[in-house]
Amino acid sequence: MRRFVAPVLAGVAGLVALGAAACSAESDGATTSASAEPTVSPAVGTDESFKVLKDWVARHNRAITTGDEKLWRDTVTGSLEAPVSVRVRTYGKLPGSSKISLFNPVLYVPRQASYPKWFAAAALSGAAGRGHGGETQRSGGKDQQVLALFVRTSAKDDWRAAHWLTFKGKPPELAYDAQGYAIPAPDRGLPAAHGAFLASGDTSGFSPDAYSAKSRTPTYGNWQTPPGRYTPGPGPSYALRTKDGGSLVWYGLSQSQTFTGGTESTLPQELRNYLTKKKVDAGSTVQATWQWLAIGYAPVSGKGTVLGESVSLAAVG
Repeated sequence: MRRFVAPVLAGVAGLVALGAAACSAESDGATTSASAEPTVSPAVGTDESFKVLKDWVARHNRAITTGDEKLWRDTVTGSLEAPVSVRVRTYGKLPGSSKISLFNPVLYVPRQASYPKWFAAAALSGAAGRGHGGETQRSGGKDQQVLALFVRTSAKDDWRAAHWLTFKGKPPELAYDAQGYAIPAPDRGLPAAHGAFLASGDTSGFSPDAYSAKSRTPTYGNWQTPPGRYTPGPGPSYALRTKDGGSLVWYGLSQSQTFTGGTESTLPQELRNYLTKKKVDAGSTVQATWQWLAIGYAPVSGKGTVLGESVSLAAVG
C-alpha cells in the first residue's frame, strides 16, 4: 500500500548531497486511473519494502565507512553513480560517525508490470544508532527530511538508490488508486525544460527558482564560467501523478562546464579538493561535469517548477 509508516530503521547514509533522470510514462502496464480496477502488482510489497530499506541502509553504511568504490557501485545507480565515485576518489572512507538512519519512512509505491521497478520514500534522516530526534552531523543537531527513490533493474539485482535529496517543505499531494498505490505519470518534459533554462535562459516551459537563476551567473570567483551544456540524466526520470493531475518528478541533469582565466584558490571547493587530491594543477582552463539532482512539479498545463535540487561534482577533464 502507499504511505506505509514504519518504526525507526537504523542506518541510511546521506549520499553526501547527491540523483535520477528522464522519461517515465503512464504505461508500464500500470493502472493509471484512481478508480480503475487494478490489473498490475505493485513494484514492491509492504513487508518487502521495509526489508529493502533496511538492507540498503546496511550496504550504504558499509560503503561509506570502507571507501570501497565497488561497494558504492552496488548501492547507487543512474545520476548518483558519478558523484559518488568522485566523492570516494576525493575523500576515501569516512568515519563511522558518518552513518545515519532513516526514521519513520513513508513509501510511495506504484504498480509496475515489468523491470526495472521503482518506488519512492520520504523519511527523516539522522545519525545511525541514535534515537529519533538525536544529534546528527550534517543537520546541526536536527533530523533532515529526505526524498529518495530506489530502483531494481531485474529480479537478480539488489535495489539501489537512483535519487536522494534533502527536502524542505511539503511536496504536492499525490493521487492513489483504489487500493492506495501511487500512480505512475509522465515527466511532462520537465527535465528538458529545466535544462533549457539553465543553458540559455529559456522560460517557455519552466518557471525558474532562485537557485537555478543564480546558476546562470557567467562568473565564479575570478573565473569565466558560461553555463555550458545540459542533458537530462544519466538514467531515466521517475514521476508520480499528483492529486490535480500533474506530475511529481525525480530527475537528474548533467552539466558540462568550462572554467577559464582564474586562479585555483577561487574554484568551487569540491573541484579544488579533487584537483588537490589528484595533484593536478588547474592551469588556466578547467573542464568539469556537474550532476544536478532535482525534484520538480509539472502541471497538466503551464510551466514546470523545481521543488528542491542539489549539485555535485561528477567528473573533471
